[in-house]
Amino acid sequence: GNMERYMWGFDGQKMSDPADPIPFRKDERARVTLVNDTMMPHPIHLHGHFFELVTGHGDFGPRKHTVNVAPGGKMTFDVTADAPGDWAFHCHNLYHMTAGMMRVVTVRPMGEENRDAA
Repeated sequence: GNMERYMWGFDGQKMSDPADPIPFRKDERARVTLVNDTMMPHPIHLHGHFFELVTGHGDFGPRKHTVNVAPGGKMTFDVTADAPGDWAFHCHNLYHMTAGMMRVVTVRPMGEENRDAA
């Protein structure tokens, strides 16, 4: 995010910028690391999915649907894309979301990754 111009996004992409959805194959498991390079906390939520936090303390992390990424901090989680469809991935500070800190995650069965949602 850019606090000086109050523009927010993921990987430098705002929701209003033309960007492809973040693609997953159904049942694909991925490790995601969120890095907060701002001075504000960001509660990040992925609709339709739960994820397990990677804590470094054992094999089983807490199951969450929203994680708070502290200012200057990072958070890592594992997610299984087990719900087909298009899902919002956004900051739960709604003014950050409406300023662009939102992307679409697309989950498709194997072989349908490039098809539009029905």
